[in-house]
Amino acid sequence: MTTPLLAVRGLEVRHRSDARPLLRDVHLELNAGESLGLVGQSGSGKSTLLHTVAGLVPWLRAADVHGNVLVDGESVQDLDPGQRARLVATCLDRPEAQLFLQTPRQELEAAERLHGKSELAGRAVDELSLGPLLERRITELSSGERQRVALAVALSGAPRPVLLDEPTVHLDAAGAAAVSRLLIAARAVGGGVLAAEQAGWRVAAGVESWVLLHDGGVAPCPPPVVPALAAPAHAPSDRVVLAARDLRVERGGRRLLDGVCLELRAGEIVAVTGPNSCGKSSLARVLAGLARPARGRVTRAGGGVALMLPDAELQLFSTSVTGELAAVGARPAELAKVLRRHRLESLAARAPWTLSRGERQRLVHAALDVLRPAALVVDEPGQGLDPDNLVQLVDLIQRRAERGRAYLVISHRQELAAAAHRHLRVVDGGLVEVAGGGAR
Repeated sequence: MTTPLLAVRGLEVRHRSDARPLLRDVHLELNAGESLGLVGQSGSGKSTLLHTVAGLVPWLRAADVHGNVLVDGESVQDLDPGQRARLVATCLDRPEAQLFLQTPRQELEAAERLHGKSELAGRAVDELSLGPLLERRITELSSGERQRVALAVALSGAPRPVLLDEPTVHLDAAGAAAVSRLLIAARAVGGGVLAAEQAGWRVAAGVESWVLLHDGGVAPCPPPVVPALAAPAHAPSDRVVLAARDLRVERGGRRLLDGVCLELRAGEIVAVTGPNSCGKSSLARVLAGLARPARGRVTRAGGGVALMLPDAELQLFSTSVTGELAAVGARPAELAKVLRRHRLESLAARAPWTLSRGERQRLVHAALDVLRPAALVVDEPGQGLDPDNLVQLVDLIQRRAERGRAYLVISHRQELAAAAHRHLRVVDGGLVEVAGGGAR
């Protein structure tokens, strides 16, 4: 009988702040040459499962852990994260949390010292288009570029077990396709990959089988499919609440966008898509007033423009979900309504840093909703959201837009364009309107 590359036996995990275990009696096997996809609702424990296998739980985050994790048949329960890093390669959903050196080349060289020379390292550099980035400073890279670096570092650990947490969360369509090809390549060299991915359809070509994490346990499930997002049913008004004229946007001295003109009307939902590092997030910060354009002018109507960042933890400061909402002015009489509208009732007493990525996204949206801005710029709203939650978020955005709020939804995820009145795409440093928007 073949020994699994990675085995999880009867795993139970209960965070100290929780009354009940988040994971209960989890059994999982990953064999050499196999890729396994992990799906489940936001907050179901996918990241906790991967972090427990990697040793981050309970070594870096307090929790009661029972059961066993075995690599090549040997228990690693007594090994800390640093010791397990030689046996299991991990790419977290926040690449900036695991990139410490100055350049991508130095990160890849460190991975080679840790894991030995890898057949997959050079392939990963090519597939993920890292060649032009190797000597750039990590701090100058976009979120998508940093994720490509972190993925290349982790996949160079094959044929060891590789854990990927939301591997496409920051990636455009080309990057997601490259990840699928690399998953196939990792299997070919005898590696095994366990990937938690909310948008599983983006890597379906590289994943052989899928399991669903639900109610603390795992069970086989069908491959995930693209959610059907409805087009907005209402028409926007003619009142312009956000306008940009002849904008030039730069980052780190590099010109990203030039000659950008944009108008956003009350009640309108506009989707802006484009490849990684094209300047979408930099544009979002300029439009919201958090950064200055290199040239051009932005006009904002009364009511202001709020920005929802892709990294929700950067906008959360209180010790509880209710405290976050109260801090932005939610009156006691409306707290229950806001919690219910954003499906946060069961999390009201939780500390924001104990929430899943998707739950934090919903909390930031709820807090900005309380501020009642005239326009809300939402940068990568799909992060951490399972398909059902994404559909619910789109429905909420459309209902708020119907009442007059304007939304600029910035994402590399093309499916979100179907839920907008207009679709703009970044092409060659400018914005081009895509025909056939989602509006009815």
